[in-house]
This record gives sequence, C-alpha cells and structure tokens, in this order.
Amino acid sequence: MKKKGRYISGAGVAVLLISVILTSSCGGPYTAKKVNQPDSKLLLADELLKKERYAEAAAEYKDFLAVFAGDERSDFAQFMLAECLRLEEDYTMAAIEYRILINDYGYSEYIDDAFYLEGLCSFMQSQRPERDQTKTYEALSRINRFLRLFPNSPRKAEAEKTRGEIHDLLGEKEFMNAKVYFSRKHYKAANIYFEKVVEQYPETVWAAASHYYKGRIAENTGDTGSAVLEYGKSFSSKFKFDEKSDAGKRMRSLAGDKESGE
Repeated sequence: MKKKGRYISGAGVAVLLISVILTSSCGGPYTAKKVNQPDSKLLLADELLKKERYAEAAAEYKDFLAVFAGDERSDFAQFMLAECLRLEEDYTMAAIEYRILINDYGYSEYIDDAFYLEGLCSFMQSQRPERDQTKTYEALSRINRFLRLFPNSPRKAEAEKTRGEIHDLLGEKEFMNAKVYFSRKHYKAANIYFEKVVEQYPETVWAAASHYYKGRIAENTGDTGSAVLEYGKSFSSKFKFDEKSDAGKRMRSLAGDKESGE
C-alpha cells in the first residue's frame, strides 16, 4: 500500500508474540490485545490487515491511537484505521476517520489520500439514479475539492475516473427526469433538463442521448436548423445508445429537405 511501512520492524520476539496472538484468536467479539510496544502493536495490526481481517485490524489501529497517543506514527495508524473500515465496506465510519486525519494531522503525508478517499466513501453510499442523490453530490464536491487542492497527487487519475463515474450517475438522473417531461409532451421543461445534462455532464452517454431529444424538440417546433445540429452532435458521439441510429436518419432527412427548400 502506498507510503506504508514507515515504522521500524520489531525484533524476533515481537514477531513471535504476534504469531501467538493470532493463533490464539477464536470466535466471538474481537478485543484489542494488550501489547506494550508500539512497534509490536503496529506489526500485529498490519498482520491482521494482510489476512483481510479488517475489523480486527481496525480495532488494533484504534487501540494504538489510544494507548500510544502522541507517537509519531499516529497519522499512519489513523489512516490505516480508516482504510480498514473502508475495506470492511463501512463507508460512513471510514469517512469519519478520514476526516479526523484531515482535521488532526494536517502535516501527514497521507492527507491527499484522505481527501480523495473521503469523497470515494460518499460515492460508495450513492443510491440508484431514480433515488435521492445527496451522497453523490457530496462525493462530487469532495472529489472536486481534492483535485483542486492536490493537482499533482498520485491519486489524480483515480479521482478523475471516479468523477467520471459520478457524472455518469448524475447525468442519468437528470436524463430520466427529462424523459418524463418529454413523454408527457412538456417540451419546454424537458429541454431544460436535457440542456442541463449537456452542459454539466458533456462526457457521458446521457449528454449524447440528450442531444437527440433536443433535436426532436427542435424538430417538433419547426426549428429545422437546430434539429439538424442536435442530431449531428448525437450521431457523431463516440457512445452507443438506442437513439443513435435514428439521430443519423433524422439528420440526413432534415438536411436533405433543407437543401431542397433552398
């Protein structure tokens, strides 16, 4: 994992201690082990994490923060606590722990990771497109903040990919709203939503499909020039979608009629 391993490994006796603790672990609620040395505690937590025993590892990192408060590796433990919760898919608590790192350890080398992953945790709590998107908008705000604050972060490409996925979800939400109005022939309202998709989420399939419906609306109102333009944008898109073929047919038909009229 990025930037991991900042502490000094313990001696052989510490490794033996960890082995005994791990093999003696049994069923029931996990209780953090009493370990007197901070190095041994972090080695134990790391070993649990490697074994994908995330809840147990989280308990050990949390115990490290309580028992060895002030240790120079506290920011590492705080970050790993948040990571364990995220890997356990407890996104609400993970986001809280990333926020603690941001607020309490502003000097940390993990600060850029925390900003991005806090946003990712919000996105992981997003609902289906037809439902409330509060968490999705929250995620978008946090991802944009991360990209603004850390333009050179190694996480940049990952964050941009996540933002693209967020745009796709929000674009689908607005497109669905627009289709409802279009199906009811409320073209003015529909056009407002289609325009919103085009302006705010231009790099999505929903924007390409929105151009098609904007063309349909323009055609219905007799604005042939605008209709041809919108159909052309839709048909030339790199995306595949149901309306694409019809966009091409309508564009060619209207363009031909326009030329004949001229």
